[in-house]
Amino acid sequence: MLVCDCNEVEFDVIKEAVKKHGDNIDAIMDETDAGTACECCLEDDCEKVDLHLHAAIKKALEEQ
Repeated sequence: MLVCDCNEVEFDVIKEAVKKHGDNIDAIMDETDAGTACECCLEDDCEKVDLHLHAAIKKALEEQ
């Protein structure tokens, strides 16, 4: 599942970062580069991705 189109970040990468950083979005962005280019994936209505970053973090936390 694609979370960040610009930096080609998949959900599994976000999931691993969430294991380390919880819901700390700044730490997750620093580690994965998600949301650091065009920032579309930070918006709820981004059509470039399967799951926007905030939703990916929430999903990863739920799956722990």
